Amino acid sequence: MTTFKNTGLRNGLLGGVAVVFYFALLYTIDRQAFLNPWLQWASMGLYLLFMYRAAKEDCAQHGAKRDFRAILRTPFIVFILINLFYWLFYYGLHLADLELLRLELLAEKQAYQEQINSGTGDPQVTNQLRERMNDVDKALQNPVQPLGPVITRMAMGAIGGFALSAGIAAILRTSD
Repeated sequence: MTTFKNTGLRNGLLGGVAVVFYFALLYTIDRQAFLNPWLQWASMGLYLLFMYRAAKEDCAQHGAKRDFRAILRTPFIVFILINLFYWLFYYGLHLADLELLRLELLAEKQAYQEQINSGTGDPQVTNQLRERMNDVDKALQNPVQPLGPVITRMAMGAIGGFALSAGIAAILRTSD
């Protein structure tokens, strides 16, 4: 039996499974837990764990005194793979459970209403928030999870993943 030697790929796949398991567990416990922003952000701990572990292993194999980009590559690959797992799970879950999408839309509408109630200080901003609330009301009539915003958020997350990878690479490069 051969061992899986690509550190970034192995940790990315394991991390992806761990993150999907984490969110499946949250969803099973309660939909509100799945939507809780604090619990959503807590998953970054799993991302960081697998990214750091892969980068540390890569530096042990190839040395930390090499090009910064070479060190950065492994944790970034791990982030991209974990993030792909997460967004595929997220999208699939929202296709299977429209009530989850409805709960997200209601939370979005409530956030807009709270901003209006607290006072925006600018009538134009208030009108924009009301327009967004109307868009949410329309979406609530026939909730559908479009793929476009999911891809956009996944791509935006890659920017944060790159920053995290750069931080990990900097720590590992200076620690030896």
